[in-house]
Amino acid sequence: MLIFENREQKLINTLKFIGSPFKKFVSTGEIQEDIGLVPSRQEFLDDIVKIIKHNENFVLPIIGEVGQGKTHLYWALKNILHNHNTVYISLETVYKKFYYRTYSEFIENMAVKFGDKIDSEDRIEPLRNMTQQLCNEWGANQRKFGFFQVADIDKTKEIAFETWKNKYKDNDALKDIITAIIAHQLEPYKKSEAERWLIGELMDVRDLSRLNLKQDLRKRTHAFTMLRVFIENSNKKSVLFLDDFERVLPIHESRYESDEQTEDIEEIFDPRWFGTKKVPEDYSKEKIFDKILELRKIRGLKIIISLKSIESFEELKKKIRGKNKKLLLMLKKPLNMSDFKEEDIFQFYKDNLEFFFANANFHEYAKFFSNSFFPLNESVLKNIFEEAQGNPREVIKLLIKIFNEIILSNYKLEEILDRYQ
Repeated sequence: MLIFENREQKLINTLKFIGSPFKKFVSTGEIQEDIGLVPSRQEFLDDIVKIIKHNENFVLPIIGEVGQGKTHLYWALKNILHNHNTVYISLETVYKKFYYRTYSEFIENMAVKFGDKIDSEDRIEPLRNMTQQLCNEWGANQRKFGFFQVADIDKTKEIAFETWKNKYKDNDALKDIITAIIAHQLEPYKKSEAERWLIGELMDVRDLSRLNLKQDLRKRTHAFTMLRVFIENSNKKSVLFLDDFERVLPIHESRYESDEQTEDIEEIFDPRWFGTKKVPEDYSKEKIFDKILELRKIRGLKIIISLKSIESFEELKKKIRGKNKKLLLMLKKPLNMSDFKEEDIFQFYKDNLEFFFANANFHEYAKFFSNSFFPLNESVLKNIFEEAQGNPREVIKLLIKIFNEIILSNYKLEEILDRYQ
């Protein structure tokens, strides 16, 4: 008994030294989540994967209240879909340069990981393979007659433009993209700068002039066309996860909707003076929404959007219908994220502790505590579930609170647990 008590104290001491297994209650698209979904959500995850694998272009709404774990779902999908380039965009923050930001995220997500490191050369390799494949399709292997047998660049450009001109409507963007791709493969002294252009680096007039280009990817039409070229010619399939989709839906009434609401508000500028009730934010939402609808033109792009309620979904259908009711055919039946079930909290808790202690090289946890809930207990976990009402984010908040008390306070473990039983 004394030996086991010593092991328990050693675990507590380890926690006090290395910190808490529960440090953040909000998952993000930037910080990788390595722990999968709880068992009750496995069927839900399988349903999404089936839709992704058996359909081409679509928009799949995922409905879940705040804190249900929609961003965690993104990481679960990303960790499963090995043959897909799965990208996360939060509409909470993206209002400007939407296509450029989306393209940049796809380029970043080409990364090949070795442990926790990303090899920059391997990150670019899929793009290099794509440009090589395209140049071969455009006849780059055919050589000019002469002593050096160089590639016929002008003829390759001509073939490329004739091949794509009816598919990609913006000729200026198309010509720049073709020029950059061909320079990347066939003009060695321009290869480095062309690659910078292709991965979306911002370039000045002198850089563009050396490549004989008019614009970089900051220009909307260039960014959209390059995004389309990349996705449609990539060896991997593409999934775009758009979080916080309510940000581009007019769900909440405008603050200028009624005169009574504005009587006591001093406005320096009121748009109604100029005959409109729309505010600048409304125009931004409208522009982003239209840009998202344009993504339907990209063959093979699969879009998942997160919504907080069925009312938001109905508003989305209404808005799409107002634009083009034929686009409703792309909209899949929404899938609902459920709350945690009671047994889920036990599995979630154990998975987090096992992952945490394994990373900390504290192997005694797996050896001696795999069948217990120490330092908590079943009663405490049940109370956490009830107080959080099954909401994953609220569950994590309570776990953070308790573990912080265990690590930072001078109270005995029994005294802390008594307050939560």
